[in-house]
Order: sequence, then structure tokens, then C-alpha cells
Amino acid sequence: MPYVAKVSHLERVRRLLEGRPDAAASPYLQRLSSSYLRSLDQHHLDPADMSGPRVLSSGELREVQQGEEDFLRASGQCLSVLHQTVREADYCVMLTNAGGTTIDYRVDRERRHDFKRAGLYLGSCWSESEEGTCGVAAVLQDALPITVHKSDHFRAAFTTLTCSAAPIFSPSGDLIGVLDASAIRSPDARDSQNLVNRIVQQSATLIEDGYFLNAMACAWVLLMHRSRHYVEAQPEILIAFDALGNIIAANRRARECIAGLQQLPRPMGEIFDLHFERLLDSRALQGLHLLRLQGGATLYGRVRAPVSRAVRPARAHAAVPTPAAHDDAASAIAADERHERDQIVAALTECKWRAPHAAQLLGMSRATLYRRMARYRILPPHRR
Repeated sequence: MPYVAKVSHLERVRRLLEGRPDAAASPYLQRLSSSYLRSLDQHHLDPADMSGPRVLSSGELREVQQGEEDFLRASGQCLSVLHQTVREADYCVMLTNAGGTTIDYRVDRERRHDFKRAGLYLGSCWSESEEGTCGVAAVLQDALPITVHKSDHFRAAFTTLTCSAAPIFSPSGDLIGVLDASAIRSPDARDSQNLVNRIVQQSATLIEDGYFLNAMACAWVLLMHRSRHYVEAQPEILIAFDALGNIIAANRRARECIAGLQQLPRPMGEIFDLHFERLLDSRALQGLHLLRLQGGATLYGRVRAPVSRAVRPARAHAAVPTPAAHDDAASAIAADERHERDQIVAALTECKWRAPHAAQLLGMSRATLYRRMARYRILPPHRR
């Protein structure tokens, strides 16, 4: 880990704790002081500790990543785009799960060793109980974006780092992860990180919305914006509803700006001044709609129909199956597999046999799609 003057850092921690920010202090100082107190009193951490973060073994990390497959699929491209935006300023980008474990990251190859020495590495664990005050831990605690800059970190080992982090929420509003951009060298002024912090928040929102659309693939979805020119390019409001006209999920921006979406499900007629059946018409999928809220405000939107997903057939086993039951089960499995094969072929044909696009349409990873293609002996036209 990089060398840090431990004595000066301990003095700063002591001064902040003795000062105990009052209600008039900035929200940032209040969050920092509260985290310091928890780090000392609840987690019994040492501010002078110079050891790096705990890093999972490859097997442990693989097990965690398997449980976050949908999250990783929705976030991969955004991580790469964010890194391309901040890499010239010497940042790495990390994605953690709700436990603070880094499940994906982006860093320049030639700088990987330096970031790894600083603890910024795949599989590193950043919960407050283990590392004290840091960007990821603060977001996991308060579900609010933050920049923890240099000596604001609790442990002396991380006081050369600057970490800008933002929360990522599921369609149900649960915190599922944190997006973080960290640098091992940066200007001393905390204000120098304002732009990076804002970019990280925007990227976290994009990941959220991508995760929302994947999770709601089997529902009807309204994609909306206050301006008609951004509905297709960058919809900010996403609302999922079922065939009975009940709103079943809404993204964070929708819950923030439309009253009544905090308690779901609820009928669309309570939110919008419309008959939802007209949104299900095939012609309604062709263009934009002017949607009026019950309060009188208007939004522009388009409708996305449910996307067919391939479902892995369930294989229930009776305790002592009879020959007839075995034949019936085998026939049912064969029918399910034929149906799944037909779905995969249809998706590949629709996507012109581009496997990554077909995998996204089917709601599965590319690796899973390739395994199913091999299993069902599906060959692209040029290989037949």
C-alpha cells in the first residue's frame, strides 16, 4: 500500500470525532462523522491500519459473480463507456454488489498493477464493517451518491485515494450494487471531483434502466421523456404494466417525479388519463404517444411489447415413477425442448444470427446461448 503519514491522519480522525458536527453542518460532514463513529464503536477498526482490503479467491469470486449474472449483463457496456470517459484522468471503474464485493471493473492494462497495490481490484471487499469509511461503504450505508476524497477515508491505507460512488437500485427499489470511479492520484481540492461524481451518477442510472428493461422483459413497458426528441435515444421514465393494465414496476426517476408510484401494483388509470387497452394495439407500437398524467402534466412515450424468453424446462422427478409416468414426463420434456429450440432459432433469425443480440432478446448470457445451441445442434446458415 502507498505510504501515508499515519500520525497526521489519526489526528484528523480525532478532531472530526471530537468536533461532532451539529445539525447545521454540511450533510457530507455528518455522513463522514457518523461513519467514523460506526467504524470505531461498532466495527472496532483501527484508523492506522495500513493493510489492503480483503480480496476473494478466484473460486469465491466466481460463485458471487454467478449469483449476479443478470446484474453483470446489464452493466458491462456502461462500465466500459464510463472508463473510456475517465481513463485519461487516471481512474479505474468498479462495480460492487450489495455486499460491497467488486464483481466487475475496468482499468488500463498498463496501470493494473498500481491500482491492484492500492486495493482497487476484482474481488476486493469494501463494506464498512471491513474497511470503514470509503465511497462504496458510504453508499451501501445511506443509498446516496458520495465522493470520499483522500484523507476523508477512515483507514490510513486509503488516504491517497479518491472514490466517487453512486447507488444502483432494482425495479422494486432495493439497493443491488454500487458504481465507483477511483483514482490513486488526484488534486487535493474535493471540488475537483464534482464532475466525475456527476458522471458516475449518470452511468449508475443507465445501468439501473438497463437492468430494469431486462428484468421486465415479460411485461409491457412505457418508455417516456418530457421531450419527444429523447424518447427513443434516452428515455428517463420507465413504467412496466401487465395485460390487465396494472402498473407492476417503475424506475427510480419515475417514482421521483410521478406521485402514486411508491405503492405498486396499481391500475394505470389512477396515474394516467387514458384507457390502457389502446396501448396494447399493434398500431400503438409503431409511434409516439402523448400521455397525460392525472395531475395534468404530459409526457411523450412509446410502448415496448413483452419479449419472449426461453425458459429452461423444469425437471421434476417422482419418487418411484411408473413406466407410463416416465413416458409422459419424457414427452413433456421433449415438447418443452422443441419449444425452446424454436424460440432460440426465431431469436437468432430475427437478429440475423448475431448471437450477442439474440442472447439479449432471449434474456440469457451469450455463454448460455452457445451451450443451448450446441445442445440442440443449432447451426448458423453458413455452417450447414
